[in-house]
Amino acid sequence: MKSTKRWGSFVLTGFMTAAFAPQVWAQAEAAPPPAAPPMVAAPPATPSTGVSNPPPPSEIPPAAPATPSAVEASPKPPTAAEAMPATRPDALPPIDVGAWIRASGIFQGQNTSKINDWHMDSAYVELHAGGKIHKNVSLTLNLNANMLAWNAAGVPSQGSLVALEDAIIAFDFIDEFHLWAGRLLVPVDRANASGPFFMIPWNYPGFFSAQGSLVVSAPVEGPSGRNNGAVLWGDIAGGKFSYFAGVFDNGNIATSPLFSGKLRLALLDPEPGFWGNGSYFGDKDILSIDVGGQFLKHGSTTMAGGDKDYSEFNVDALLEKKLGGGSFVTGEAAYYLDGVNDGGVSQSLYVLAAYATPTVGVGNIQPMVRYQWAKIKGNTDTNPWNLDAALSYLIKGPALRVVATYSYTKLPGDLTANGIQLSAQGIFF
Repeated sequence: MKSTKRWGSFVLTGFMTAAFAPQVWAQAEAAPPPAAPPMVAAPPATPSTGVSNPPPPSEIPPAAPATPSAVEASPKPPTAAEAMPATRPDALPPIDVGAWIRASGIFQGQNTSKINDWHMDSAYVELHAGGKIHKNVSLTLNLNANMLAWNAAGVPSQGSLVALEDAIIAFDFIDEFHLWAGRLLVPVDRANASGPFFMIPWNYPGFFSAQGSLVVSAPVEGPSGRNNGAVLWGDIAGGKFSYFAGVFDNGNIATSPLFSGKLRLALLDPEPGFWGNGSYFGDKDILSIDVGGQFLKHGSTTMAGGDKDYSEFNVDALLEKKLGGGSFVTGEAAYYLDGVNDGGVSQSLYVLAAYATPTVGVGNIQPMVRYQWAKIKGNTDTNPWNLDAALSYLIKGPALRVVATYSYTKLPGDLTANGIQLSAQGIFF
């Protein structure tokens, strides 16, 4: 009887265990692991009794960090823009705008050989705007205005008061290959690439003026050194070598196109880019050589009917070296050869030397001297020559400077010009 009860109790206990075991196991699996017990310091050592003491309890490692849930661990789904990057527009830089201003007055009389009067001789401004419309295409629009050259009636007597200087659409494919078209700078020599803003002398080279007479020894360019046409150009080896090849017609179908180009080799710091400098005002160490040339069929303008072809060759060498403390020295020499035997200027040259002191006050003091000379084919009289001696104060390099220049010019026929010019320029980018 007792054995029957024991057997029934055993069966009942097994049945209940089988019924409730899954819930107990599930609760056991879901329950968090017990917290790690606090660290227990090892008991102090006891004197040796000949029996080795048991080792202290080993350190129990901290509990492992909780594993993130499946939702937290899954990556964030991409947005539409991230999933389709080709549909995103290119991030283009903002449009650049700037204003460039030059103003000067000269102590010189109506008879240019005498320093007995004073008048303003330059008030010139350029407005610049440009920017990208595609990652490889940009637009440039520049205007200029000469606010002097008035006659007695208060009307501008030379050129137009406001003019279009540049209107360029530029296709910049790679550094080694660009195509620019529109109204743009004629690539021929360093002087034209620099323009008056970025050269040390105040007055542009190649123009000799005295007592109403003017002798021009500069290459064919156009107003402000620009013309209508197109230029292929590129920088190789980061601007160590650059090439420029242009064709221009100034929008006149009745004339043959002007072919103009140049090569530039930079032996020290590179000179990349379309535009150029006559000085880097202490920012670079420069030793560069430029070689340029032009050809225009039936382009001689000094012969009746222009029946001779015009050709020109020039070479320029620029050396500029930083000396420390903000000082630098500049030397330049250029030579021009006109291949037309038509009674005009057949060759010309200029040499320049300048030194900028270490910083004095807020800028550098820079004395400069430049000598220019031209030869007129068949002329037995004095050949044109000019001497400029200047003293500049460079406050922000070409962006803000003041210049005092003494200039003397002598032309055939014993025509002379003396002048003391006080000038200032500022550039807002």
